Amino acid sequence: MPLTRDERQTRMDELERWITDQHNEFPDEAFTDEVRELWKANTEELEEHKRVMAELATRDKRIKELADKENHHERGTGFGGGRSSGPQIISRMTEHEVYDVSSVRANYFDPASSRRELRDRAMRAVEIAHFPEWQQGTYLRGRPVTKERAQAYVGSLVDRYSETDDYLSRRILLTGAPAYRSAFGKAVMAHLHGYFDAGFTAEEARAVQLVRAMGVQVGSTGGFAVPYMLDPTVIPTSNLSVNPYRAICRVDTIPGNEWRGVTSAGVTAQYQGEGVEAPDNSPVLAQPNLLMIRADCFVPVNIELTQDWGGLQTELANLIQDAKDDLEAVQFTTGVGGANNPTGLITGATTTQAAGGSAAFAIADLYLLEQAVPPRFRPRAQIIANRFIWNKIRQFDTAGGAGLLVFLPAGLDNDVPRGGNLGVQVLGYGANEASAMVAALTTGSKIAVMGDPRYFIIVDRIGMDIEVIPHIFGPAGQRPLGQRGFYAFWRNNARVLDVNAFRVLVTS
Repeated sequence: MPLTRDERQTRMDELERWITDQHNEFPDEAFTDEVRELWKANTEELEEHKRVMAELATRDKRIKELADKENHHERGTGFGGGRSSGPQIISRMTEHEVYDVSSVRANYFDPASSRRELRDRAMRAVEIAHFPEWQQGTYLRGRPVTKERAQAYVGSLVDRYSETDDYLSRRILLTGAPAYRSAFGKAVMAHLHGYFDAGFTAEEARAVQLVRAMGVQVGSTGGFAVPYMLDPTVIPTSNLSVNPYRAICRVDTIPGNEWRGVTSAGVTAQYQGEGVEAPDNSPVLAQPNLLMIRADCFVPVNIELTQDWGGLQTELANLIQDAKDDLEAVQFTTGVGGANNPTGLITGATTTQAAGGSAAFAIADLYLLEQAVPPRFRPRAQIIANRFIWNKIRQFDTAGGAGLLVFLPAGLDNDVPRGGNLGVQVLGYGANEASAMVAALTTGSKIAVMGDPRYFIIVDRIGMDIEVIPHIFGPAGQRPLGQRGFYAFWRNNARVLDVNAFRVLVTS
């Protein structure tokens, strides 16, 4: 089966880690015959992946050149001398012109033209955007964030929704506009210091009004739409609390309040005799849905930190992201579901496999867990457990893994640059750490889960808002603490799409 680019990059990372580990293990001596053969095979595979990725990059560059060439030609006007249905030489627009949504006009002969132009302007805005300097240790889908990765991710969202909905395109153009970014900083600082008037220029005031017209609370109502470059619901960056879900599971982003999918157990097939009518093999379709749930966090900061907006915005983004990561690490594992909580993987994966011993864990239990996963879900399966359990697994076979068929280095990856992946394989499956899973061997403990992570979905609704609390008071004398606060809120949800895709190992 052909690999996607992400899958190919993941495989390249695995090969590079293996090659580095082998070199470090034999720093001053020749490889064994077995390692030498694997080294040759893995090196050749890595070079082939690099060749394919280079070819894809060359093709991408060529397609972009062709698209840029097309955008430099103004298209003809429509019937009756109306506005062109295509972009108006957007690649030549200044930054101010790109963000000026008032210049986008409807075409009555082509109602979708304005939506297409908003899409093209949003893509151009992402291309010229001034993204913040990404902090060390910030990740997107389990890989380090770069400006290029952030641009590619936002661009993919715009492409996905622009044909049917212009909400994301408008949000990018309105919250990313220089005037709104400036107004956002002024408004936050004014509220922090208790000023009634933020001192907006006429252009900044107009930018705030345009964002308010989208239904986002800003200005006098106390809430501020976060510019999309800093918004983790648009660019889902992570400081990586130890959980693997955003890196390995299905993650979707929507502009509305409800996500709907379609699932099926598949269709059956049969052999038939000559002239025999084929039976009706219509599949039974289900439509899982998720309503977005509000999540929030309150971030207190010392007054000294609020003196300069330039330093504050980076620190604020990191603080909110840390709180968001920690919340999701727990809720995506053990969330109870219902109206106010996501349904965590351990909660939603209701099919269990009992371990053989009483409040114990042995090598045989891993084989029982693998055998319990249905064959349909086994090829892409991964295993998730607390580090406590992984350290137990490391002690199963001191002879080097012969009994477990595991390649384990001297230690498990600790910096988790892949969103919780431990850099090893157990029984040929990826091993992932989730700090919110149980770290004990007591009766009834759900100590590991195995299955296809594509059947656990996380859905983010686009848009994060922030409200500012100018002073925080102490609980005793109700006197100021010398701190101010930020109340951030956003919406998302999560659930298991098919309970049959997972098996949970439970101690007896």
